[in-house]
Amino acid sequence: MARVRGITEKEATPELQELFQRQRTIFGDVLNTTPVFALRPTIMEGSNALAAGIDASGLIEPSLKYLVCTKTAWINGCPF
Repeated sequence: MARVRGITEKEATPELQELFQRQRTIFGDVLNTTPVFALRPTIMEGSNALAAGIDASGLIEPSLKYLVCTKTAWINGCPF
């Protein structure tokens, strides 16, 4: 059980609901950190900007990025 209760679907703004749906499409479910980050919009924006910057840099090969994501999910017991 999480120590911090994140935003639920019912509490989410339309923009956040769109993000939840986009993550479900890409990952199969909403990422665990998203509802918690959504409690503070500036943290959510910063996290999204960091991820977009890493993706846009082209410094990480797609195959390596996939392996890192897979290994991280495995370590964390992530079901998707």
